[in-house]
Amino acid sequence: MIQVDRPPSVLARHAEEQGNGSNGNGVYNMDNRQDGRPTSNGSIALNTEMRHGFEDEYTSQKYMDMLANTFYSHYDMKRHTTSGNPTTDEEKRANYKYYQPMTDWKIMKDRQKTTSAALVLCLNIGVPPPDVVRTDPCCKTETWVDPTAFPDTKKAMEKIGKNLQSQYETLSQRTRYKQSLDPSVEDVKRFCNTLRRNAKDERILFHYNGHGVPQPTQSGEIWVFNRGYTQYIPISLYDLQTWLGAPCVYVFDCAAAGNIIENFKRFVQKRIDDDSNGRHDISAPSPTASYIESIQLGACRSNETLPLNPDLPADLFTCCLTCPIEISVKWFILMSPLNKHHYYDILKNKEGTIDIPGKLTDRRTPLGELNWIFTAITDTIAWTSLSRPLFKKLFRQDLMVAALFRNFLLAKRIMPVVGCNPISDPPLPDINNHSMWESWDLAIDQVLSQLIKNKKTETISVLPDSDIPQFQVPSSTNLPQQNGQPANVPPPNAGQFLLSYQHSSFFEQHLTAFEIWLQYGSSTKEPPEQLPVVLQVLLSQAHRLRALVLLSRFLDLGPWAVYLALSIGIFPYILKLLQSPAPELRPVLTFIWARIMSIDYKNTQQELCKDKGYMYFVSILSTQNKAADHLAQSTDLNFEERKAMSAFILSLFVKDFKTGQKLCFSPELISTCLQYMENSDHPLLRQWCALLVAQLWDMYPDARWISYKDGYLDRLIAILNDPIPEVRASIILALTNFLPANDAEEKEASIHTGHEELGQQEIKLAIEMLNLISDGSPLIRREVSVFFSKFVLKYLQFFIVSAFGQLEEEITLIDNPNLIDEVRRQSPAYGTIFSSTWKVLLILSEDPHNEVKDYAEQVVDFVLIKLNESPLHGIVKDMEQYLLQKHASNINEGNGIPRKNTELGARRTQSLMMSKPNDSATNMHADRRVTSTASTASTSSISSITERLRSSVTLNAVFRSLGLSSEEGSQSTTTLRDLLPQSIQPMVGYNTAPRPTTPRFKPHKKNVRGISLPLQSKFFEYSCEYFQEPQIGNADVDEPGSEEYTRRLWRRNRNENIIAMTQVQKELAVTGNWTNNIATLDNKTQPRILKFTQFENYVVATDERDNITCWDWEKQVQMSRFSNGNPFGTKITDVKLLNEDDIPLLLTGSSDGVVKIYKNFHSLENFQLITAWRALTDILLTSRSMGLISEWQQSRGCLLVSGDVKIIRVWDAPRERCVVDIPARSTSSITSLTSDQVAGSIFVGGFGDGSLRVYDRRLDSRDSMVRMWKARPRSGMITNVHMQRGGYRELVSGTSDGQVNLWDIRLAEPVVSFKAFERSMTSAMIHEHAPVIACGSREVSMYNTAGNCLSVVKNPHAYLPTRTSSYLSSLTLHPHRMMMATNYNQDSHINVYQCDVVEEYL
Repeated sequence: MIQVDRPPSVLARHAEEQGNGSNGNGVYNMDNRQDGRPTSNGSIALNTEMRHGFEDEYTSQKYMDMLANTFYSHYDMKRHTTSGNPTTDEEKRANYKYYQPMTDWKIMKDRQKTTSAALVLCLNIGVPPPDVVRTDPCCKTETWVDPTAFPDTKKAMEKIGKNLQSQYETLSQRTRYKQSLDPSVEDVKRFCNTLRRNAKDERILFHYNGHGVPQPTQSGEIWVFNRGYTQYIPISLYDLQTWLGAPCVYVFDCAAAGNIIENFKRFVQKRIDDDSNGRHDISAPSPTASYIESIQLGACRSNETLPLNPDLPADLFTCCLTCPIEISVKWFILMSPLNKHHYYDILKNKEGTIDIPGKLTDRRTPLGELNWIFTAITDTIAWTSLSRPLFKKLFRQDLMVAALFRNFLLAKRIMPVVGCNPISDPPLPDINNHSMWESWDLAIDQVLSQLIKNKKTETISVLPDSDIPQFQVPSSTNLPQQNGQPANVPPPNAGQFLLSYQHSSFFEQHLTAFEIWLQYGSSTKEPPEQLPVVLQVLLSQAHRLRALVLLSRFLDLGPWAVYLALSIGIFPYILKLLQSPAPELRPVLTFIWARIMSIDYKNTQQELCKDKGYMYFVSILSTQNKAADHLAQSTDLNFEERKAMSAFILSLFVKDFKTGQKLCFSPELISTCLQYMENSDHPLLRQWCALLVAQLWDMYPDARWISYKDGYLDRLIAILNDPIPEVRASIILALTNFLPANDAEEKEASIHTGHEELGQQEIKLAIEMLNLISDGSPLIRREVSVFFSKFVLKYLQFFIVSAFGQLEEEITLIDNPNLIDEVRRQSPAYGTIFSSTWKVLLILSEDPHNEVKDYAEQVVDFVLIKLNESPLHGIVKDMEQYLLQKHASNINEGNGIPRKNTELGARRTQSLMMSKPNDSATNMHADRRVTSTASTASTSSISSITERLRSSVTLNAVFRSLGLSSEEGSQSTTTLRDLLPQSIQPMVGYNTAPRPTTPRFKPHKKNVRGISLPLQSKFFEYSCEYFQEPQIGNADVDEPGSEEYTRRLWRRNRNENIIAMTQVQKELAVTGNWTNNIATLDNKTQPRILKFTQFENYVVATDERDNITCWDWEKQVQMSRFSNGNPFGTKITDVKLLNEDDIPLLLTGSSDGVVKIYKNFHSLENFQLITAWRALTDILLTSRSMGLISEWQQSRGCLLVSGDVKIIRVWDAPRERCVVDIPARSTSSITSLTSDQVAGSIFVGGFGDGSLRVYDRRLDSRDSMVRMWKARPRSGMITNVHMQRGGYRELVSGTSDGQVNLWDIRLAEPVVSFKAFERSMTSAMIHEHAPVIACGSREVSMYNTAGNCLSVVKNPHAYLPTRTSSYLSSLTLHPHRMMMATNYNQDSHINVYQCDVVEEYL
C-alpha cells in the first residue's frame, strides 16, 4: 500500500455520493416514495435514503479526508515487478547510465611506491651552454638559490642540490633521494644501476636539470660532462632506459624537452619489436612490458626554450612541481594589476619574497589551508578533465606521481604565458582556462588581503587541534618550502595574524554548490565538479559531518554515484573513519558503507578485517537504546533502519568469506538477530537479521552446531510465518543454509552433532517446509523449492525409492484399485517424509507461477534421471512401457478423448492440494510425450527415458484429469492438439494464444544432463539491490517534475474528469435510451465474462477456455489476446480489475482455484504475469461447478474467494497469505460475492440454493455471519449479488428464476422485490452509481431501483433460433459511464451500448 497526497480517491468519491445520491443537484427529480409508482409530476419514485446505516458510518470529516488522501496500490512492489530476481546483465547494459560499473576502482591493490629518486643537476655554474643566449637581466635562481651570491661555485652547487632534495622531500618523505651534481657518463651509469638494484621492482624518480648543458638532440640524447668538464658528453635514451629499468617517472627540466619524450616512446617500441623478433636486450634489468608504464614530464616542447624572465626562477618548471604554493603566490602578484602600484611591497621581506605564515601540515594556518585548497582544486581539475583510468593511474596509485601531476597542472597554467608549454606522457588535455583556477586566485587573494591588514603580529599561541591526529590520508599534501627552508617554523611576528586569521570559505561554498547540484542537477547523472572537494573536506572535523551527509545523498542517487565516489578515492577515508568514536557519524557512515557494500562487497571484505572495522557495525546492531536516534534525522534514517543496514553490511562481509564468518560469528550476535526478528516492527530489520544468520550458517558447520545447541534453530522455525513475504523468504534461506551443502561439510558437521541427530533436525525442517507450498507468494514457494533441492540431494536414494513407489501405485490404480492400500503398506517409502516431499515437489512442478514450476521441475527431473540410472532401470522401463500402453488404449477407445474409469472420474473432482498426491498421479499419463510401444522399447537415451517416465510419474494438476496438456513452455513435444483427431482439433482452444511470463524469467535448459543440484537461490542478490535504490527523499514517482509523477498526475486528472462528466448522467440512466449500439466487437470465440475498465476505454473478455481479449471499445480495435494458461478442462470463472486509480491490473480466477494477476494486459509487447497462486485448494470440479468466485477490496487490499467450497477464504495482498477462512455455513455452493468497497468489513454471499448471507469481518470467523435471507420456495440459484460502490449503496440480488431483490442488511425482508422475467434469468447487475439494474435473459431489460422497467435491449444477432442460443451469456455495466456490454450464447460478438437522450426529454 502506498500513501501519497493526491486528489480525492475513488473511495472518497464513493463515500461522498452517499450523502447526496444525486450529486447535490436533485437531478433525479424524486420524492421519498419507494413503491415504484409515478409521482405527481410523472417522474419515477426512487429511494433517497442511504442503505444499511452507512450514512452514520461515513459522515466523519476525518474519515473522508483519510479516504481522499490515501491511494491504495497493490501487487506493484518490486517483488512483483521483478519476481524476486536481481537485475540481469542485459538490463544493466540497457540502463548503463544508471549503473556505469567500474570494477577496478580499488586503489589499494594497484598502489605503487616511488622508493628511490635520482636528482641529476647539470648546471656547470658560471659557464653558460653554447646554444643558449642569455639576456640581461636574466633569471638566476635555481631552487630559490642565487648562485652568483656564492664566491665558491661548488658550495652554490651543493646548496642548490640540498634545496632540491628538501623540496622533493615535501612531496614524499619516504623516498630515498640521491644527488648527482654535474656528473659524468660513468657517474650516471653507476648511479642509475645502483638505484635500480636497490629499488627492485618499485618506481624510481629521475629528475634531470640540464640548464648548464646543451639542449637534448633530435634523437633525444641528453648531455652530461666528461671527467675534466672540458666536453659535453651525450647519453642515449636507450642506454638511460637500460640503466634505470622500469617503472620510472622522469622529470626533464631543460630546453627542447619534447625531443626526449617523443624519442622515449620510440625506444620503448623498439624494445617491444626486438622482443617479438627474439632479440631481447639481456642487459635490461626490467621486463619490456614495464617500460610501457613509464611516465615523463617535460618543461617544454621540442621547439621551445626555457623562459629567461628575471622576475621568475630559472628552474620555473621545477618550482611548479615542488613549490606550488610559493610559485602561485609569486605568479599571482606578478599578474595582479595592483602590483604596479606596489600594493604588495609591504609584505615582502629583505629577500623580496612574501612569507605566508603557518605550516603546510597544519590546515588551521594560512599556509596549510592554502595547500589544502590547492590539493582540492587540482584534484577537481584532473577529475573533470581526465578519463577515469588515467585519473586513477596518475592521481591515486602513487603518492609521488600524484603530487607531481597535481603540481604539473599548475605548470601547464603558468608556463604557457611565458612561452613554454609543459608536456607529459601520458599527455594531459589543456586545462589553462578551467574555472577552478579562479577559485585558486581568490583563495590567494583572500590570504594576501588579510596579511596586509594584519601586518603587525604578536607571538603565536597554541591552537587546539580539532582533527583526528591519526587521520591523515597520505595522498593529500604537497609541502613546499619557504625560501629554500622547510616551512615548519612560522615567520616572526606571525602570532597576531594567526589569532585573528579568518579561514577561507572555499570549502563551505563548494559544499553549498554540491548541495544545490544534488537538489537540481543530479538527474543528469553527470559527475559533479565538487566531488573531489567533498573528499578533501572529510579531513576537517569542522565540516566533516556536513560533507558526509551530502556524500550520503550523492551515493543515494544509485550505483553510478557510488562508483564515481569510489573511483575518486573515497574508500580509504571512509575506512579510516570507522576508527572514529564520534557518535554523530554513526548514522551517515552506516548509510555510506551500505551503499558501497551493495555494489562491491568483495573488494571491501579484507579491508574491514583490518583494525576490526567490522566491529563498528556489530556494535551498532547490538545497541539496544535509542539515545542517539536523533542523529539519524540528518540522513532521514531511523534507529531500526540503521540496524538493518548494519545487518546488511555484516551479511556481505561474511558472504563467501570464511575469515569473515569466523571473526563475526558469535552466539550473542545470533541471539540479537533472533530477538529483532521476534520483536521488531521494522520488516527490513527482520529481513536482514535473517539473511545475516543465513550467511553466518552458510558452509560453516561450527556456527550451525552452536546455534542448534543453543536453541536458536527452534526459535527461527517459530517465526517462519512472518507477515512480510521478504522476511519469510529470508528465514527459509537461513534454514536452507542450515543444511550441509556437500558431503565434506556433512562429515565435518557430523563430528559435532552425530549423523542421527543431524538427520533429525533436517527432517524437522523439511516437515516445516511442507506447510509453505500453499503460500500466496511465489517468492516463498520458489525458496521452498530451493530448500527441497538441497534436501533431495542429501537423501537422494530415499527419493528414488519414493519415485519408484509412485510408479507402483500408478499401475495398481489402473489394474486393480482395490489393492492400493495393500501396495502402499508394502511400500518402504509410503507415509515417510520423503514420500510426502516427493508429492509436494510434484505439486510444485505444476505451480501456476513460471519460476516456481521451473525450479520444481528441475528437482523432479533430477530424481527421475537418477531413477533411470539406478539398478531398477530395467523394471522402470517395463512399468513405464505398460503405463504408456494403457494410456494409448484409453485414447483409442475414446475416439481420441481419454477414457475415464470410475477411479479417475471420482478423483477428477478433487483439488490438487487436498487430494492425496499418490492418488492423483494416475491422471498424468499424457502430460509428456506419448510414444508407441515399439519406439518406447527401442529408445535407450536418457533424455527419452526421462520424457516417458515423467509422462507416467510427474503429478500434473488434477484439473488436467482428462489426461492431456498443451501448456506452452512445457517439456512435452507432443501436445494435446497432436493427439486429437483433426475433426476435434478446432474445438480445442487451450494455450493457442501467446502466454505472458513472469518478469525476468529464464527457463532452465531442457538438457537433462545439465541439471545439477542443489539449486541456487537468487533471493539474497535480489535483496541487496534495495540498498542500490534511492532511499532518501521522495521516490521518483512522488517527485514533482519527474516523468512518472507527470504520468500519474495526468491519469488522476483524467480520472477526475471522467468522474465529473459521468456523475451528471445519473438522470440520463433513468430517462435515456439504452438501445444505442455504439460498437460491435467480434471476439472470434464465445465470451463468458465481460468487464469494463473504469477509466481506460477497454473492455476485457474471456472465453469458455483460457483466452483473454482486451478491446478498445471506442476505436473498436483489439488491443491484445493472450492465454491464461489453464489446464485442459478448466476455464476462467471470474475477472477483477485492481489499482484502477492508477495503472490497472487484471486478476483472473479459474475453476481449478488458481488466481493470476497481469500487468499491461492491453499490450502484447509488454504484458506480464505479476503473480499467481492457488487461492482455493479444495475446490470441487463438476460439470455444474461455478469455479472460483472472488471479490476484490481495493481499500483493504483483500481478495475474498469462494466457490464450490464450504468456506470464504480471505487473502491479504500486502502479506500475500491467507489471513482467515470464514465458514460459509451453508451446504450449497457460493455463486456470487460482493462487499462494501469503502470500509470492506461487510460482505454478502449468494448461494446456489437461492439464499443470501451477510458476514462481518470484524467478528470472529465462527460468528461472522450476521444475517441470512432464506430462499423462497422453489427459488432459483443466486446468479448475482452486488452492492453499489456509490449512490445509495443499494444491495441487489438476482436469481435464475427471474426474481430481483433489493436489500438492507438491517432488515429481514427485501426493501424492493420484483420479477424481471417469468421463467429464467442469466444475469442481474446494478450500476455502481446510477439507480438502474440490467437484467438478462433472452433480452436485456433495464429497471430502476423501484422495479420499474425502463427499456428493453433486444439481441441484435438473434438469427439462430435454437433453444439456448438466444439466451444472454454475459453482461456488464460500465463502473462510471452509462454503458453496457452484452453477449449471447453461441455468438462471438460483443455488443456495446451507450445510453443517450430520448427525444421527448430534449
